[in-house]
Amino acid sequence: MGANGGLRGGLSRCCAARLGRGLGRDEGGAVLVIVALALTALLGLLSVAIEVGTWYAERRSLQTAADAAAVAGALEIARGTPARMTSAATAEAARNGSGGDRVAVNNPPLSGPLAGRADAVEAIVTREQPRLFSAIVQDGTVTITARAVALTRDAGEACVLALDGGAAGAVSGNGNPNVVMPGCMIAANSNAASAISFSGNVSLQAQSLWTAGGVAMNGNVNLMLARAATTHAWPLPDPYADVQVPPVGPCKYTNHKVNKSGRLKPGVYCGDLTITGNATVTLEPGEYIINHGDLSVQGNITIDCDCGTGEGVAIVFTSTTGAGQIGGVDVRGNVSITLRARSSAAAPLRGILFYQDRNAPAGSNVFNGNAALDVTGVMYFPAQTVEWKGNNSTQGAGCVQIVARKVVFTGNAALGNNTCTDLGARPIASSLARLGE
Repeated sequence: MGANGGLRGGLSRCCAARLGRGLGRDEGGAVLVIVALALTALLGLLSVAIEVGTWYAERRSLQTAADAAAVAGALEIARGTPARMTSAATAEAARNGSGGDRVAVNNPPLSGPLAGRADAVEAIVTREQPRLFSAIVQDGTVTITARAVALTRDAGEACVLALDGGAAGAVSGNGNPNVVMPGCMIAANSNAASAISFSGNVSLQAQSLWTAGGVAMNGNVNLMLARAATTHAWPLPDPYADVQVPPVGPCKYTNHKVNKSGRLKPGVYCGDLTITGNATVTLEPGEYIINHGDLSVQGNITIDCDCGTGEGVAIVFTSTTGAGQIGGVDVRGNVSITLRARSSAAAPLRGILFYQDRNAPAGSNVFNGNAALDVTGVMYFPAQTVEWKGNNSTQGAGCVQIVARKVVFTGNAALGNNTCTDLGARPIASSLARLGE
């Protein structure tokens, strides 16, 4: 009995040990299951976190596209082509990685601090991103949105605008001229690498330079700009493109020559109008239409205007006998000219001192010699070149604009735009764009 009892006791201890080892093995399996489940959950969370990180990366990419779209749209507003705003913004967004996304362009912005501003463009780029790991907890796509607002800003006004779209040296200077226009810019619509070109001992003081092409400086050029030149920009519009030649009546004078002091009356001058010798000539206010002829001034001549408040003169070059007969200006010698354009709101060529028919053939209009030019107004020669030569200078420089196919400076000149608004001359304005939000 004692033996059997010992046996039972031994067997009991043996079974207990085996049971203990079995239970130990069961606990290890449970831990493995728990660890496996925890690792699965952790990997799931990590995967979702990585996916959320990709959403933020996509958001940064969309922000770049939205910024580019807003600036592109604002640039179209700046260049005066608002109809192209949406297409330009959409194209620029696509170029910056938003192909296939929704692009909304608003001018003015619909929300934000700049809402309602006519000089601001809002771009909103939206992307629907498919879900990956996060689809476990939620169906559908993730909407990622980026928004930007760009503002146009005034880049200044030009006193000189060359309209030629491809000429090298559309605005040029050489020799020893001193060109002063601290309140305004020189602009050239040419896309040539040397659209604005200065060489020699040129001294130029201006607010800035603006061109669709590039700027070339050679020699001992003293360039004094208040702001760095803007190159490879867009062409500036001709502010007088809608101004037409006034009606041409019958000839009042034909091949008229003046060689002594006296007065000239407005009217239609057919053929050349020549002023020469030693004379002082006073122009009465009004329109001087030179029909198929030139204005030639040579000698020791003084020309002024008998003009009161709001009054002035407009000298028009056109032709009723064919475009090839449209003339221009040739000023040489010791000439003193004091003229200004009409500023009356009723004047058909308000603010314009010289107007040449835009159908004129290729040619040049020369202001040469020791001329003292105190002129106020616009010198408009859209089809021809203006050559500013000799020791010329516009003494007052209150408002002097040159709009021509090309402009060449080889003599001294002082131009300004201080009184252009009062005179009625239209601004030759340029604008840029920057991000505002």
